[in-house]
This record gives sequence, C-alpha cells and structure tokens, in this order.
Amino acid sequence: MTPHSRTNSWALLPLEQIIALRNTLRRRAYRRMTQALRSAQRVFFDDNSRLIFFSDLHRGDNSRSDAFAQNEALFLQALGHYYDEGFTYVEVGDGDELWQNRRLSAVKAAHRGTFDLLHAFANQNRLHMLFGNHDIRSSEPHLIFRQHRMTKDGLTAHEGLLLEHAGTDQRIFVVHGHQVDFKSDGLYRIARFVNRHIWRPIQNSGLGDVATSIVEGRNRGTLRQRISEWIEAHKQMVICGHTHTPKFAQAGEIPYFNTGSGIFDGFITGLEIQNGWIALVKWLQSERGQAERRLLTPPRLLSTAA
Repeated sequence: MTPHSRTNSWALLPLEQIIALRNTLRRRAYRRMTQALRSAQRVFFDDNSRLIFFSDLHRGDNSRSDAFAQNEALFLQALGHYYDEGFTYVEVGDGDELWQNRRLSAVKAAHRGTFDLLHAFANQNRLHMLFGNHDIRSSEPHLIFRQHRMTKDGLTAHEGLLLEHAGTDQRIFVVHGHQVDFKSDGLYRIARFVNRHIWRPIQNSGLGDVATSIVEGRNRGTLRQRISEWIEAHKQMVICGHTHTPKFAQAGEIPYFNTGSGIFDGFITGLEIQNGWIALVKWLQSERGQAERRLLTPPRLLSTAA
C-alpha cells in the first residue's frame, strides 16, 4: 500500500463508520417495530366499525409549556362528537406529557374533563390507548418496553394495536412510532432529561414556537423512511404518530398513515375509519367558537390501502 492510498483509506474511515452506525440504527428500528407488532393487542373490526385516531396531544399541567392547553376546548368538542356518534377512540401515543411533568396527577388535575371523557369511552369498551415515549414516567422504561404495556389513571396503554378486519382479514398495525427513533427510544433517559430541564424552560420563556419549528424538522424524513421501509418489507399497513406531521397514503403509495398531532394552536388532525373508508380530518374553531370538522384529503376505501 502506498502512502497516498493509506491516506485515502483513513479519509474514508469516518464515512464508513457513519454508514455502519446508520445501518445499526436501521436494524434496531426494524427490530423494535417487529417486537411491537408481535406483542400488539389484537382487536377485530368490520365495515360497521367507527374509529377515530388522535395522537401527540402532550397533555401537561396547564403551565405555559403545556401545548395541549390551548386546544383542550376544541379537543373536548371533537371527541365529544365522536362519543355521541358511537366511535371508538384510539389514542396513538404521547397523550400525556410525562417527560416534563413528573406526576400524572398534576396532568389529570389540569385536564379533568378530558380524563373524564376517556373513562366514559373506556366504560363502554370504546377506548384503546397506546403509549408513546412521552407517556413513560417510570424510572425503568425498559421494563415497560419488555412488558409492552403500562397503566395510566387505571387505563391500560399498549405498545401496539393490531386491527383485524373480520370479513377480509385486512390488518392495520397501530403504533406510536418512537420505536424507529433511537434518540427517543434507545436514549430515553437522556432525551427525557433534556426535555425536562432544557426544553421546558425554553417553552416557558415564550420561545417554544421558534424552537419547535427547528426541532420538528430534525429527522422527520429519516423516521418516515424507516417506517416506510419496514412497511414494504412486512406488507403491513401502519397508522402512527410521533412526527406531529399528518400523512395520508394515496393510491399506489406505501400504506403509511400518520395522525398528525394536537399541539399546534387552533387545530387538531386525526384519522377516521368508518363504513369501510379511511379519512384524514382536521378540527378547528369556527368563527362562532364551535368545533368544525374538515376533510384534508378525499377519503378512500380502506380495502385499497393495504
């Protein structure tokens, strides 16, 4: 080997290490998604079923850093509509903000009406809760990850939900999506510390909107790509959250659907399944102060989304 070729070899080493690290993280992400699928709670549905999916509400303690507080009245009207119309509510993770708040009791006290409505759904067996990374308050998160479930205010939250159509055998895997995000999953304790002791003071200072616009674009494309690759490999439709960005797969696209979130001032996005159709919807306040539902994309037959 000549000195020149040796220099080039050393120059390539960092790039090789980066590629190796990316491949390692990709394999870990796929393994975590598969684990969540295998342990998912199985629930049957049919064309008469009505389901509404919301995620990433991040209910807090009603302080300035509580992103949900600004939308709680809107959320209660929207979810109240679904309750009255006989829908089953699926909360796709990060319903509560327990990275910034140490006690769920403080969150519940701040949003009593929301928790009362959650229990009303549960009392009629019309509630399925999933946990996201921000829902975990335990000092032993890996214990929760191994059990694939946790309890919040007496309500059981699972890591995954597998909806199986009773007539067609179509399967829909519902999962929060942090499983493909090593920072939020593998580096859980570090991420929670940063969120609690650095991010929350920034939000309370009034700079939260600026910081959010920067942070939200950090690795959204990478996470979407990892989930999409997993979907292709497993031929499995997925509904998730985590990125705070709604996504509705059109005909011919990989069946990746994302609920969006409820943390942006003035609107909440979600996914509906009813009468054999799936739709991406947006709820916002009308000029009269009433919750108004809008379609963000034309609905499509659920059977064509697999």
